[in-house]
Amino acid sequence: MDLEKEDQKLTPGRDVLLMGLIQVFVLFIGMYSYMKVTRFQVESTLSLKASKQNFVKAKEVVNTVPSEVAWNEPASAEKAVREYTEFVVTKRPWLLSLDRIIWGLCFLVPSYFFIRKIARIETAEFTDSANGRDILAGVATGFATFCFVNVASSLIFFIIGKPQSNYLEIILTKNLFLNWKLLGWTLLAIAFGAGIFEEFFFRGFLLKYFEEKNLGSIGLFITSVIFGVVHFNGGSYVAPILLIFVGLSFGISYLKTGNIWVPVTAHITYNASMLLAGFLLGDRIS
Repeated sequence: MDLEKEDQKLTPGRDVLLMGLIQVFVLFIGMYSYMKVTRFQVESTLSLKASKQNFVKAKEVVNTVPSEVAWNEPASAEKAVREYTEFVVTKRPWLLSLDRIIWGLCFLVPSYFFIRKIARIETAEFTDSANGRDILAGVATGFATFCFVNVASSLIFFIIGKPQSNYLEIILTKNLFLNWKLLGWTLLAIAFGAGIFEEFFFRGFLLKYFEEKNLGSIGLFITSVIFGVVHFNGGSYVAPILLIFVGLSFGISYLKTGNIWVPVTAHITYNASMLLAGFLLGDRIS
């Protein structure tokens, strides 16, 4: 009897360790796959761009766009990513949606395969419907989170100064001002695409397991930290720290309601608020 009680005390620790290992494995597969596909996407897009321009200025294109990017050389990789980012935002904004689809496939497919099928771990009910109260709760959570992040970042930047943003943020705020076409594509990709795919992954797969094991508080902290770290793509270290609090907000909304569409709606609202601010204010938002 005593051994049975002792075993029950140790079970939560083993559960956290087991799920931690599974999550690290799935994260590694997702990030590795996404990195490889993204590199191919960058190279193929730049090559297509070069071939089209080749009819006009062949020599200039050959000199400015390499046939292969030296990804192990930071200067070459940064130049390629910047050129790709500027081309997508200014000329092919629909590729932003393709990028979110790729992200979803790279992270959700291994999550479903290893977490749901092999480990047989419960996931969120993605077929749940959302009523008006759920939608309003999500919108309120997303907008409140947006306001909190902007106030907090303003205070932090007032103290330490405005840090350098990553290139995507710079080029987006520069071109989004009163640009209806770009706003439409970014709302589709960054608001809805990221909102759905990321919430399915972070809350629907990762957080749900902890909640099933009555370890919601631990899972909330772990998944929120992962959420912030995964979003670091250069620029300020303040951004991923603030995004940990964003993850906490979305995670709490899921734990409180048990409906995955509440944090999805919150995420969509949060991202859409950021984009609308950029649409109305342009680079003055920074």
